[in-house]
Amino acid sequence: MRMTLAIIAMLFGSAGIGVAGPAGGGREQPRGSLSWFKLGVELARQGEFTAALNRFRRARQLSPNWALPHLEIAVAHLRTDNDRKVIGESLARAVEVGPAIPRARYLYGVFFQEQGERPKAVREFVHALKQRPSMLDARFRLATLYVEEGRQTDGITQFTLVLEQHPSHLGARRNLAVLFEQSGRIEEAEKHLIAIARMDPKNAWHQTGLGRFYERVGWSSKARQAFRKAQNLEPTGDRRRLRPLLKSRN
Repeated sequence: MRMTLAIIAMLFGSAGIGVAGPAGGGREQPRGSLSWFKLGVELARQGEFTAALNRFRRARQLSPNWALPHLEIAVAHLRTDNDRKVIGESLARAVEVGPAIPRARYLYGVFFQEQGERPKAVREFVHALKQRPSMLDARFRLATLYVEEGRQTDGITQFTLVLEQHPSHLGARRNLAVLFEQSGRIEEAEKHLIAIARMDPKNAWHQTGLGRFYERVGWSSKARQAFRKAQNLEPTGDRRRLRPLLKSRN
């Protein structure tokens, strides 16, 4: 999990932020925090994160109550030395002075999730989603955390919302299939497993998973059909890895 936050920072890093903030001077001879911040953003876009970090620090020094420099300092550390202490402190400060910035809340939630502090991670993801309900990864992570905490109903709700935003989200469908099977809602579990198989109809693994599900719930006829489809999809040399077809009892 340690690299997860760094990958997220890469995907949602400086290139995607706005730079509205305190007024500043020119770019060549920066005089204000906004100018220093803009220089940091440009350097970060070029992959010069160490140099960007110095500019963000200068912007923070000039405007300590502006959230974005604190946020970008955390991101720059993620891309350089991964100093967890500084990252945590910077994200905490960003959330403190910019509580309505969903990206700050989201990254702070990922930080807590990677630290194993689930309740704090849940809190931050909830805040992020209140401010920006379209944050798909925040919602998926929140659903996962709910399940880990034993809150299956809340997990199902959040995974379902993920699918409403992104119907082809395999992770959400797989988790819903597991949760529904565990709670005895077999038909709903089957629905999601069938949907997964239909999304990638040439994938033998999905058909095998469907067959194993049918085995577990005692639907032997459907299990045979699923395993047969899987074997027909699998290259000849790989068929030995699949579960043998069940013998018919009819």
